[in-house]
Amino acid sequence: MLVRCVKIIDAYGDGVDAYPGMTVGKSYPVLEISFWSDACYVRVVDDNGSDTIWSPDMFETADGTIPRCWEAALDADLSLRLAPKAWLRKGYWTDNFSQEPAALAEYEEGRAAVLAELAE
Repeated sequence: MLVRCVKIIDAYGDGVDAYPGMTVGKSYPVLEISFWSDACYVRVVDDNGSDTIWSPDMFETADGTIPRCWEAALDADLSLRLAPKAWLRKGYWTDNFSQEPAALAEYEEGRAAVLAELAE
């Protein structure tokens, strides 16, 4: 899945003309989409090659093809997440942010799978 940046919204929710890693008019690969009752974000690979979460209000769909490696998870908190399967397990992000080697490896595998599909 690819999205095209149509405007930039900073971390405070304000529209800005420029922001490091994001360019209006450029398309970006989507690694993950998450929805909660009060928030939503997309994780994209930005201009610097970093994986960053952004407001979906910044983008339009450039290619809506869903990566084959994604699965959906609907949780009791009414969240819906679309991401590589390993990223959806309970506690995954805690392990990732704690720098657990297995979680970091799962992240890199999921990232590589999504990007490989875009290269096909």
